[in-house]
Amino acid sequence: MLRLLLLLCCTLSVVSLSAQREVTLTAQLGDCPKAPQLYRFTGFGFEPLRPLVLQDDGSYRATLTVEEPVFRYLGTDPSSAVPIILGGEDSLTISGDCGALRQAVVSGSAINTAYGELKQEFDAFNERYTTLIQDIQVVQDERVNREGEEAMRQLDEEKRELVARMAVEYPLLGRVASLNTYLSFYSADQEQYAGEVDHYVRTYFQFVDFTDPGYNDLSWTFEGSRNFTATLIKVLPAGEIAAVVLEQTGSWPAGSKARYLARSGALGALIPTKHPATLSVAQALIAEYESTELGAIAFVKQQTAGLASFTIGAPAPLFTGESPEGESISLEDLRGQYVLLDFWASWCGPCRRENPNVVRIYHKYKELGFEILGISLDEHRERWEGAIAADELDWLHVSDLQGWASEFGRLYGVTAIPQTVLLDREGNIVARDLRGADLERKLAEVLGAR
Repeated sequence: MLRLLLLLCCTLSVVSLSAQREVTLTAQLGDCPKAPQLYRFTGFGFEPLRPLVLQDDGSYRATLTVEEPVFRYLGTDPSSAVPIILGGEDSLTISGDCGALRQAVVSGSAINTAYGELKQEFDAFNERYTTLIQDIQVVQDERVNREGEEAMRQLDEEKRELVARMAVEYPLLGRVASLNTYLSFYSADQEQYAGEVDHYVRTYFQFVDFTDPGYNDLSWTFEGSRNFTATLIKVLPAGEIAAVVLEQTGSWPAGSKARYLARSGALGALIPTKHPATLSVAQALIAEYESTELGAIAFVKQQTAGLASFTIGAPAPLFTGESPEGESISLEDLRGQYVLLDFWASWCGPCRRENPNVVRIYHKYKELGFEILGISLDEHRERWEGAIAADELDWLHVSDLQGWASEFGRLYGVTAIPQTVLLDREGNIVARDLRGADLERKLAEVLGAR
């Protein structure tokens, strides 16, 4: 499957790991608005560890103790921090400019040099991989295809040797390599797998030692899982992804920092897309780490608060709002009818243009058990009430007059309007974002109308 193969290029970016060796870090950095400091990656952010101290010669310095080589991040704030490996040597120096830390040079550190070389090797592997996929699956020539498959198997062998070599020379980099090395389907006993996607799922982490505590303080545990999940989103049916992610990340010991990072990484891929698998993975993370990762779990809860309403068949989040007349309207009280939650505002041009169509549909179906609850993202009562009257919206309305900060909008993950959520008679979500002909067709279907 070309689509999958082209998604499997290994990508190296930012990293992290934990650490009885005294290490002195000297930062010869210009143009720093304040003293740079060291950070630890925590899954959904960075924890400040200690600032470097300004020296008489204008450099910054810190001495710390580590148990083994470990990734830390250096910068004047988390957004500009760059990875640096501490613990490979007694001292190392980073030189450059605070405004361009990604171009800074680390000297006096063999392991940091080896990390840079490792990234270059992966870049070279990626380039060869992409070329070979073209030879195997695009070029219409049997000889080219055959030679491409053989070259792919040779590339896979080089990848395997790289992981083994790194594990011996620099165990920390061996872990990084293990999380970024996928051997192609062409090197596998293909009869053992249902297909290329099955092979990907079952072998992506084949070089990872899930019992190794070294992954507990390694940000690549997060990154590897995020990369894995990002590919799953593109090649697996949406309904299968949560189970696969939870099974694979469940290979890490229960309660371990590695499992926390891996599941956080999966959410790093799922949350931005509001993927249906997000809630299941988030709930598993929250249940296991709520008492130990307080800040991160609070962030996950905030990010996923409105996602329940994106799951078709799930119970709609309940709320009670105030009508223009000052009466309380509870969503739960509307059970027994099909209810359209219509998120709109008086200032929303597309909403107002759609209103005549919604009025027509409402009057056509309201006698069959259809109700609308308009939820306004207005901030001014008079404008809200004026738009209701002007557009003749004679259904139920609520608003907390908080605009985009609306409690109801956050509850349903609303980031744009107009937006609708259709609920069945039991209060379960039937569909989202139905308007016009699509809404009318759905109502005809569920209400048995012609």
